Amino acid sequence: MNNILSIIPASSFVLPVPYFVVVSLLVFTFFIHILFVNLTLGGSLLILVSRYAGKYAKDNNYFDIAEQLGAVNTVNISLAITTGVAPLLFVQVIYSSFFYSSSVLLSWYWLFVVFAVMIAYYAYYLFKFKPLYIKYLSSRGSLFILIATVLFLYVALMLVTNTLLSLQPEVWKGIYTRSDSIFSAKTLLPRYLHFILASIAFTGIFLMVYSRLRKKLKTELKDKMYDFGKKAFVIPTLAQFIVGPWFLFSHDGSITQLFLGKDIIASFFLLAGIIVSIIMLFLVYFRKESILNTTILIITLIFFMTIVRRYVETAFLDKYFDPQSLVTSSQWGAFTLFGVLLILLIISISYMLLKVVKEMK
Repeated sequence: MNNILSIIPASSFVLPVPYFVVVSLLVFTFFIHILFVNLTLGGSLLILVSRYAGKYAKDNNYFDIAEQLGAVNTVNISLAITTGVAPLLFVQVIYSSFFYSSSVLLSWYWLFVVFAVMIAYYAYYLFKFKPLYIKYLSSRGSLFILIATVLFLYVALMLVTNTLLSLQPEVWKGIYTRSDSIFSAKTLLPRYLHFILASIAFTGIFLMVYSRLRKKLKTELKDKMYDFGKKAFVIPTLAQFIVGPWFLFSHDGSITQLFLGKDIIASFFLLAGIIVSIIMLFLVYFRKESILNTTILIITLIFFMTIVRRYVETAFLDKYFDPQSLVTSSQWGAFTLFGVLLILLIISISYMLLKVVKEMK
């Protein structure tokens, strides 16, 4: 243990406000960020599925679904990037010693994330606007959405890998000496699959809501989009009842026990998330027009899972990191300015989304 602690660099950051305030803001801003990340990744995958379904079933409605998702996702990508700045800064302030170390160990794998997002973003616009000769091709730009999807899957893999690597200083030496792979963590695959399935399910709910908001769409297209979104939610959510336990029990026993009654709050949020998932399955499958309820429940579910994620990460670092060791030098003036700007950002995004919804209606 002492050998491991000796390789963890000392934090160079001073907290401008008490630790619990920074952690609360980290959870809140990450929750907002992950909503748009889910839509970006899940939407990309569903565009490919819908185009394949349209080709297989010879149904142009599926191609129209892909076009609608492609148009929406150009906005989702920019929002995912914008809302990702705040949680990344909070992670760097609290866990700089761990995050920077894991980023350095990932080296060019991590550096390529920036370029991957840029290339995927441009590929989406080529798919959306289809300039020059693209609009005359039978594929209608499918290659570009395939490139974007592969790149977003890569970005998701790197984010999951960097997170796990930052939580496990005991593997740093093996990674550095190349005796171990950066992908050797036993929780990596279930965590990655859990993330992908959640993204698809969330986008499925979005499609159901979107189909009912877009009044100008043809009835046949709206019904097809609703049914497609319904399947996109139900199938991955059922799969989560297999991947979820695999993910939970892939952790060390001490972490798993936290969610099996050892920690009341952690167990509550995990159980509440499972119950919400079951309720949503019932509403989506048996009640066709439960749009408002399912929207509220899916957002609640993601918030619960965000808190569960925080408990997992805290449990990983408990033996290496003591929050009380962080130096706090109150800077309430700067923090107030940040708070005002954060509120203005939330208001701006909310106003924009309300305008979009109004235009769709």
